[in-house]
Amino acid sequence: MLTGKREKSMRGGITPRQVEIIRAVVSEYILTGEPVGSKALVEKFDLKCSSATVRKEMSLLEQLGFLRSPHTSAGRVPTDLAIRLYAEELIQLYHITLTEKAKLEEFYAKAQLQMDKLLSATAQMLAATSKAVGVVLAPTSINSIIRRLELVSIADSFVLAVLVAESGNVYEKKIKLDRMITQERLYKVSRFLTENLRGYELHEIQNRGLEFLAEEENPLGEDMEVALQVAQALVYNPPHEQVYVEGETEFFRQIMQNLKDEQLAERFIEKIRNREFLIELLQEMKKREGIHLQLGIEIDGEKLEGVSIMSKAYSLGGKPMGAMGVIGPSRMAYDKLIPTLDYSSQLLSDILNQNFVPPEQGSGLPIKPEQKE
Repeated sequence: MLTGKREKSMRGGITPRQVEIIRAVVSEYILTGEPVGSKALVEKFDLKCSSATVRKEMSLLEQLGFLRSPHTSAGRVPTDLAIRLYAEELIQLYHITLTEKAKLEEFYAKAQLQMDKLLSATAQMLAATSKAVGVVLAPTSINSIIRRLELVSIADSFVLAVLVAESGNVYEKKIKLDRMITQERLYKVSRFLTENLRGYELHEIQNRGLEFLAEEENPLGEDMEVALQVAQALVYNPPHEQVYVEGETEFFRQIMQNLKDEQLAERFIEKIRNREFLIELLQEMKKREGIHLQLGIEIDGEKLEGVSIMSKAYSLGGKPMGAMGVIGPSRMAYDKLIPTLDYSSQLLSDILNQNFVPPEQGSGLPIKPEQKE
């Protein structure tokens, strides 16, 4: 199911013939990138009506907001409204061929079973398939199960906390301590935190609180304050989510030509380089079911007409853990990208569930026994 801010059908108020003309205009525009005229549509598509009739219908569709006329051409190009109608139809009708399935299965069979490499390879594959930008949002650190924690002194009283999750994902966070500490003592703090936090998700520790650490036997002496400060920073201000982005260099070279609007292209490039923008966008998209299409005019606070963002969530342990997608001009080969994105998300979820779901944990963090009166 295709979702987006305009989830209701775009067909209200237009005739089947007009839908057919929209479909033809979008198909031809995606193929050529040039304005489409009525004569070309009649010659290429079996519209069963005259060029004059198509021209009249195209004029009506322009008034309805589905088409627009560039100043330099007699032909018309589809608006984001027409692109959405076209994509809605494809998502309901698409099928993936056995050849396409086999290629994707072979790709994932050869992929390295290491979380960061797997997600990066997926972004590369999506970029190569779309000739646009491939993006994959990694699982959030707050839901990651801790395997180990390493602390590295980097400058004065600053340390780099490296959290390695059971999934293989690595999260880093720079923390300023209240006082300086040697690397040798940091090793001991790292071991203590690993021994006591291993096997639990950060959100579990948030819910339980950190008091249990202070209740453990203290092998650190005064450095227990450092351990608590590090744990506090990681648990209540967790490391930022990571997004894998591929295909930028080649895509940025093409985007200026595809959009034919220098200011719009530059604004779009700036957005792609803004990782916080991408993470926020994909966080929202991972909550959606099915393939989610968001067009530039539908992005809150943005005016990016001509831009298309298509994504789908992937799961781990039965929960949506991240999202993968393609970002590019609205003139993209949706007929190829929709089945690729849909089947890739299924394969990625299968691999993650087969290789990265740890054994069932206990019933929660240790709780201190109640004292008898």
